[in-house]
Amino acid sequence: MLVSLSTAQREIQGRFAELLNDELIPGIRRMGELPMGASAAEVAGHTAARAAVWRALVDLGATRLLLPRELGGTESGQEGAVMLAELLGAALYTGPLLDTMTASELLIGSGGEVAARVAEIADGAAVCIAAREDAADGYASPAPVKVSGGGEVLSATRRFVAFVPDCRYLVVVGSGQSGHRAALVRREHSAVTSRRMHDSARGELYAVSLSSAPVLCWLGERPGHCAPWPAVIAKARIRQAAYLVGLCQGALDLTVARVTQRRQFGQVIGRFQVPALRLAELATRLDATRWLVRSAAWEADHGSDTRLHAAQALAMAADLSANVVRTAMQYHGAYGTLLENDIQLYFRRANIERVWLGAPRDLRKEVLPLLAEPEGDRGRGQEW
Repeated sequence: MLVSLSTAQREIQGRFAELLNDELIPGIRRMGELPMGASAAEVAGHTAARAAVWRALVDLGATRLLLPRELGGTESGQEGAVMLAELLGAALYTGPLLDTMTASELLIGSGGEVAARVAEIADGAAVCIAAREDAADGYASPAPVKVSGGGEVLSATRRFVAFVPDCRYLVVVGSGQSGHRAALVRREHSAVTSRRMHDSARGELYAVSLSSAPVLCWLGERPGHCAPWPAVIAKARIRQAAYLVGLCQGALDLTVARVTQRRQFGQVIGRFQVPALRLAELATRLDATRWLVRSAAWEADHGSDTRLHAAQALAMAADLSANVVRTAMQYHGAYGTLLENDIQLYFRRANIERVWLGAPRDLRKEVLPLLAEPEGDRGRGQEW
């Protein structure tokens, strides 16, 4: 693995930096925050702003990064995707893009009419992943689904599904005796209903009920279960870790700016050793985490079994994000708790994002069997 960015990575970084720039980032940070009791006008404005940013990301090629060229993609791989995810995290972007990337990886190679669905995604059709029935469920162990009609319809309840109104399709992931199953379902169907939930980040999470919803197609079926799901979730964790790296960078940037302005005892607090050394330590840990994430992305693009390193990278990024946002709030003082201050957005968002694809303690439990395997044997027998 090269420790410098490739030409393709620099191109992706530069292209999306045109959108995620200093002028637009303050508005993007607020884009995912919709307070309880918002008026119809506030909801409409919020929706329009998020749709505009989504369209801009699509036009810049965000939905094509992981797609093969024959399906209209750019084949940028995980190395390209993590560059974009870092920028999204730094801007605190909230939207269906990361879920759509995960869905596109499930769709690729599933055969049948899936190619047409992939083309829709490339053109901007968003997809959300529905895997949890309650807070105890995780993406690695999704809740069961009830399938009937010879596999033509399914019924399930899913909670904590992000950005449902923005999406054209749902990928409903379930577990059973034969393994994981993943079905593509059209969101705008009478058998699919949703209601908004309220979370500490005041974001866009929904409870979804599917009552005999028609299945457009089953994804990755071989035979009777979604064989690629473990590999797909590992790659999603790499992108989530990159998002958290970006979130840490954004929070640190705001904190450094704050400590060069906030004064105590007649001078800015950034001149005191404790804040200066603490921020330097976090910046060093952030760089180490960033390169661990990029290393995992490189391994994924070169065909390695990434389950272990993806979980390690995400756990490390999640732990770091908790430390960064706590330190950021401390050095902002009471001013940081005001709703007008953007640092509180990073603090609240980090508490959701750091456990989204698995809390660090759960990730460590999950990979214990992998650590016991010889590296050469890891992944043998997996239907990837």
